[in-house]
Amino acid sequence: MSVIHILRAELELTGPGAVAAPEAHTVPSVLRPDLPLARDGWGNPYLPATSLTGSLRHHTPQHRRQALFGDVVRTTGTSRGNGRDETTAIASTVRVLGTRLTLPDAPLSERRRTAVDRHRAAAKATTLHNRELLPPGTELALWLRIDTDTTASPLIDEVVELLAGWRPRIGGGRTTGHGRAELITVRHRAIDLSTPEGLHHWLTTGGPALVDDHATVVHERAHHQGGAPDEPHLFGTALPFRIADALHIGTGASADRPGRNSGLSQILRDHDDTPIIPGSTWKGVLRARVEFILRSTGIGDVCASVEDNTSGSCGTCVVCGTFGWSERPGRTPDNAEPPKTAGARGRLLFTDSPVHGGEVRVRNHVAIDRVFGGARDEALYAEETVEDGHVSLHIRHDKPVADLIRAALVLALTDLADGTIGVGGGTTRGYGTLAAQPATADWLSTEHAWAVTTLRAHHNATRPAPGPNPDPGSATQEAPA
Repeated sequence: MSVIHILRAELELTGPGAVAAPEAHTVPSVLRPDLPLARDGWGNPYLPATSLTGSLRHHTPQHRRQALFGDVVRTTGTSRGNGRDETTAIASTVRVLGTRLTLPDAPLSERRRTAVDRHRAAAKATTLHNRELLPPGTELALWLRIDTDTTASPLIDEVVELLAGWRPRIGGGRTTGHGRAELITVRHRAIDLSTPEGLHHWLTTGGPALVDDHATVVHERAHHQGGAPDEPHLFGTALPFRIADALHIGTGASADRPGRNSGLSQILRDHDDTPIIPGSTWKGVLRARVEFILRSTGIGDVCASVEDNTSGSCGTCVVCGTFGWSERPGRTPDNAEPPKTAGARGRLLFTDSPVHGGEVRVRNHVAIDRVFGGARDEALYAEETVEDGHVSLHIRHDKPVADLIRAALVLALTDLADGTIGVGGGTTRGYGTLAAQPATADWLSTEHAWAVTTLRAHHNATRPAPGPNPDPGSATQEAPA
């Protein structure tokens, strides 16, 4: 093959994202994030090409994956007739040469998260962790190489078409809005080694210079898409809410206040300094409520995803299958068979929700002395809150979601709109209450009857059939459903 094709795909992160490198921690330290960014040998943020290769392979139609990206084929001795199992590796036609990150004029950020105890409805001990993230607007260049016999090849057209329809999700946290990226341009340079010009270019240049000013732009986005992911909304549209009182979702850190002895607990903001409700908060609140609803109605065995020891993520119930799950040490009881996998990604995707039209205020609090009934000394503290704003909840999905979960989510959202559950911290002292905007309220009223009917049908289908009554004259009868 005498023609080397170099493709340069340029992408842009439309939300925070990162490929973490926890193996970079040689000595535990409270000064470093639990999940730091992957970095190169010079300490610069780095995004491994393997992460993008896996995403592009998954985007490729099943019947073309082996031809374009290789495979490992295992054949059994029975099928071969010689009694020996063999493994055959097929090399990838598309070679991924490397990546390069270009950071915008914005600092790296950190997100702190914690699990919530299902019984106490407060933060669960030993679950606080933070993750280092690249800011939105980070540009990523990816170089691909394909060798063919001619400068014009249907294979190149096929790969360019794959790239044009590619919406990668890079790194972890996909179900909570991290790693969303958008393709900007694809450039192509064919280097014909059978010509003096092509051979000279190949031998005298290297790296990014192989795709120089002579490269052709074979794909370019028509306009900026605003970072909107291409997965469909679970309920057809976003659901708008407004903040009914005040909202506080903290960063886990406090800022010094000049002339004050107490710090200020800051609210979480995005790269534009706008207060947000992170996707992880939406996911945690709604998952907990869906679990509660399904356990309360007695529909199947539903786990409590953050309890201790033998409880926790079971990996088999309908909630784990929809929201995802992860294995933790100590969850499997003694003498029980461990799960076959270490976890699974959820089907539902929750993105960050900026708070628009709200006012940020500082609220001061003080603890009360239980003996004297007055303010306790040195117990004054302050919190930032957001008041009178509105948000839009985006629930998307990339795989089919069972009607049982859809129905439970409708009831969970009804509880959220009624103020039965709240968002963020301080929900038992007047924080975190959301009210449905008219469009959401009308939709919940329409869907409520369907949700109740769906849950009732599942309950009747899973309830054990009553046994024969030994005494036909008995006055005890089964209560109607």
